Amino acid sequence: MSQFFAGGAAIVLALLLWGMGRRPRKTLLRSTDAAAVAALNRAQVELVQQAQAELAPVGLDGEPWSPPSTTAERLTLETELRRLISGDPEQRLEAVRLAALWGHSAGLPVLRRGLRDPDPRIVEAAAAAMERHRGAPGRRSVQLARPPRNVARMR
Repeated sequence: MSQFFAGGAAIVLALLLWGMGRRPRKTLLRSTDAAAVAALNRAQVELVQQAQAELAPVGLDGEPWSPPSTTAERLTLETELRRLISGDPEQRLEAVRLAALWGHSAGLPVLRRGLRDPDPRIVEAAAAAMERHRGAPGRRSVQLARPPRNVARMR
């Protein structure tokens, strides 16, 4: 009988220690009203949208710039870039910036002319814009299969 009491005492002691060592459960939210959280989220979203609007590229008319979507708009932009690159340094800088924003290969003549400009600001902006166009676009060869073992004999 003493072994039975000793075993029972050991089990009771183990359960007691295990129960005391457990961490208390996390309490649920005291308030289920999420209006304050939603208001905070809306305020943060507005701050992000304002920051994005300030960083958005601006075109010649002061409105946010978007690339041309039609052929007529593209031709108009090319004509405007050619006119601006022939103007004073501020206009030439604006032409290089617009060509960089556009990123189309039709703007390359403006960027090349900007690389030869006497104003260092224009040269720097044109060089930075040319980074997108470096390399041959369609000449990257992808070898799908390995060549035959006797390639030297094929020539």
